[in-house]
Amino acid sequence: MKHIIYKLMLLLAVPVLTTSCIKEDYDDCDNVTIYFQYLADGNTDVLYQYMSKVDLYVFDEGGHLLSSRQYNKDELSNFAKPSFKLPAGVRYKVVAVGNAGDNTELTDMNAADFDRIFIQNPDWGGGNNEVATHDHNYLGQSEFFVASGDGVMNRDTVTLRSSHINLSVEVNGWPSPDEGMPLRLVIENANAQTSLTNKVNDEKETLVPALEWNTELGCYTTGEIPVFRMDANGALDADLSQHLLRLYGPDDELLVETSLYDYIMENDITRDVIRQEANLPIAINFKQTNIEIKLPAWYIEDVTPGWE
Repeated sequence: MKHIIYKLMLLLAVPVLTTSCIKEDYDDCDNVTIYFQYLADGNTDVLYQYMSKVDLYVFDEGGHLLSSRQYNKDELSNFAKPSFKLPAGVRYKVVAVGNAGDNTELTDMNAADFDRIFIQNPDWGGGNNEVATHDHNYLGQSEFFVASGDGVMNRDTVTLRSSHINLSVEVNGWPSPDEGMPLRLVIENANAQTSLTNKVNDEKETLVPALEWNTELGCYTTGEIPVFRMDANGALDADLSQHLLRLYGPDDELLVETSLYDYIMENDITRDVIRQEANLPIAINFKQTNIEIKLPAWYIEDVTPGWE
């Protein structure tokens, strides 16, 4: 179902922009500082390595949007800390969304419930079920109380977590294109929405990523395709892994069909796809007598037991 999309505006009812501060007049002083961090699969903050921007949304205790602000890669790499002023004596909620680009929109911002506010591809919904890709999204949230007092600075940290895995497909053994693209890749039953609590819901979409001929490698490739996650509570979830990969040839002939869940289980790569920086590479190899669907050779060579 297509959700009503609300364009986010900076609301002036509660100021969130940095203000000038005069020590003799604390009314003009910021009283909240937010820190961002992303630990990936380790214990070190690597946020600036993975995020080109972070959008920060400030909500009141009831979940109503008050304001928003964006921080770009330069600010993130210089460890900029969002600082602003909020009325004291009140609890607030903040949500950080990483890498929300052209393939990301937020829906139902008036829902007053983070489980009912979603990120999705803006092309999805309204009768259209097909999208080409997603952004490399990350989500984090926190809740805090703003204490009163002259010169008091309230500090809080938002830890972001990945909302995606990196799917990639390569097709080997099919002749190079003479003109046009002879192959079409479709991934049905992909997850369409993730809530601000970083939980995937049951809405589905059809991914139609672009295949390109890679002259250097001599094969067709998709590059990285960010897709919403397939795990919940630290384990692969069959309900979130209903993806069905289909490869079509000339005249829309179905050449390959496989379940991504079965592929993961058969190749024993569950651990790989539940990591924060998760990868799901697939090689489709056309042989003289059969078609193989297996892990790419480069992935087997690069990934060893105990990799971090």
